[in-house]
Amino acid sequence: MNSTINHGVMRSNNKRLILNFLYHSNPISKRAIAQELDISITSVSTFINELLQDNLIMACGNAQSTGGRKSGLFKFNPDAFFVIGADIQIDCLVTLVLNASGMIIAKNVTPLQQTDERYITGLLTESIINLCKQSQVPLTKLAGIGIGVPGIVNRQTGLIDFAPNLGWKNVNLPALLEVESPVLIENEANAGAIGETAFGLAQGIGNVIYVSIGAGIGTGLIFDHRLFEGKNYRAGEFGHMTVEPGGILCRCGNRGCWESYASTEAALRLYRQYSGQTIQSYQTFLNRFRENDPAALKVMDETLNYLALGVANLINGLNPEMIVIGGEITQIQEIIYPRLLKLITNRALAFSLQGTSIRFSDLNNHAAALGVGSLVIKQRLAAF
Repeated sequence: MNSTINHGVMRSNNKRLILNFLYHSNPISKRAIAQELDISITSVSTFINELLQDNLIMACGNAQSTGGRKSGLFKFNPDAFFVIGADIQIDCLVTLVLNASGMIIAKNVTPLQQTDERYITGLLTESIINLCKQSQVPLTKLAGIGIGVPGIVNRQTGLIDFAPNLGWKNVNLPALLEVESPVLIENEANAGAIGETAFGLAQGIGNVIYVSIGAGIGTGLIFDHRLFEGKNYRAGEFGHMTVEPGGILCRCGNRGCWESYASTEAALRLYRQYSGQTIQSYQTFLNRFRENDPAALKVMDETLNYLALGVANLINGLNPEMIVIGGEITQIQEIIYPRLLKLITNRALAFSLQGTSIRFSDLNNHAAALGVGSLVIKQRLAAF
């Protein structure tokens, strides 16, 4: 009996190994797969036929002949399944349809009028259905839905324990979503860090900090190519490190938190204070900054000082290879980068800063949605 079980496990593992190998490889022959993975050519042929029948891989021509019969080539089928990657931000909902290779097939950004969890899951349900229709992806071909949230996710219960900028406590988001598909929830900054290492500037880099600048500030930590989550999955809450003792009251209950001084919400608050005018969106603020509005220039100078202070603290404390800054602020990176780099250089320890690359994300505010989508893809591949 044990022999039968062990044979079944080994067979399943080898089939999964071949599928994952093809996922990360260029078109390749059966013989080359057998050599690379040290699996018999007979077994490889059997598994290749099964994977073809399952529509998980596809034939893609022949290798160049070396004098004998040409070998057929095979590759992963990027349309084997599809996933949803979603990012719940404070002011908008980003929804992506991704194919199995992580390519964006369709996308939608929906402004949020409120942050009630039922309202947001209703919008997300509607967005998923509409995007699948638009991209002609049947809901039955969805392998899963990944959702990034600006809060603390409990791994044991699947609940969102606390999302202060949304006003959520103990929210069961999967139970509210009206789409029949497995749901994976991840902190949006963690998802952003994964997105950057999978699709962005940090590909191949082992030690990365992703800094998400929105209504709050979140950080995702990649150490030795792996997401660092901490003992209770709470690591990365640097948005709540103190930069002004006794300062502004934060939603978390403490005073002087980094996000109270360097976030988009902080910029809007300061602009109202300096100009006497209330503007509703950070995009409007950025437009006024580009137009050299005096109050906007003053606000940007102040928030950049605090952004640099926090980033310098991350460099001094964690000594990463790369820091990637994401969010709407990336739209003006070419204007603010020299100033920000100078401020960071003035505050960071020289030996800690040496060799650290500081970049703005080029994923167009999609890092978290892409990252959580890639987690769903990995989860699905592991299940075959």
